[in-house]
Amino acid sequence: MMKKLLKQNKGFSLVELLVAILIMAVIAATAIMLFGGVLNSSKTRADAETAENIKRAILTYMNLTNDTDLSCLGVDENNPDDLIRKLSCIIKIEESGEISFAIPSNAVFKEEDLSAGDKKADGTDIPGEYGPFLDGSKDMKPQAPDKVGWKINVDVKTQVVTVEAVKEEEKVGVTINTD
Repeated sequence: MMKKLLKQNKGFSLVELLVAILIMAVIAATAIMLFGGVLNSSKTRADAETAENIKRAILTYMNLTNDTDLSCLGVDENNPDDLIRKLSCIIKIEESGEISFAIPSNAVFKEEDLSAGDKKADGTDIPGEYGPFLDGSKDMKPQAPDKVGWKINVDVKTQVVTVEAVKEEEKVGVTINTD
């Protein structure tokens, strides 16, 4: 009798296999959804950290060089990436007012990636060699999937700098408030 029972139950039925596969699919789908949320939130946190690093770099540059309006950098107001690249270079302000940028060897950009801009040193800028203030070997673009670039605001009088990753291309840029 026992042998007869064992011979009849050789494996799983088709229904049992389908139920097991369905359960595994539900578990996998849940895990993928949770992982996607964790990945997006980590990219958002990485963007906030990068924005803070850019802000600190700008403030440090302004305080060391006394170039509060960023005129020595020749900022392209439509291209915050240019400002970020220039802060990743060694910036040399000559007594004569000439400005030059030395790109570190590990940088992910080339000299042609830097805009010429209207670089000018006035009498208040402190001559010397400064930087780099940012790591030029890293891609400083926003990582979150819905962000397209940086919006940087610099208030010259109060020396308040804000940096945020933005969703819309029209909002990307550098604003220098001199009022």
